[in-house]
Amino acid sequence: MDGPTLWVLAVFGLISIVCVMGTRVASEVEELVAAWSDVVERLRRRRDESQDDDEEDHDDEEGQGGGEGT
Repeated sequence: MDGPTLWVLAVFGLISIVCVMGTRVASEVEELVAAWSDVVERLRRRRDESQDDDEEDHDDEEGQGGGEGT
């Protein structure tokens, strides 16, 4: 085999390795983003639920305290 043939094979080998590793990295990044999206969504739901509970508690306190002075 002469020099240019080895270089061509080396370039194709490098391209194939980059494509395979790039696909693997992209897959892992996609999984990471999906996992963090789930975490963020759960935290938002908890925050919304706690805000709803706080509003209900606040409404209950206003309703009980307002009628005692009259």
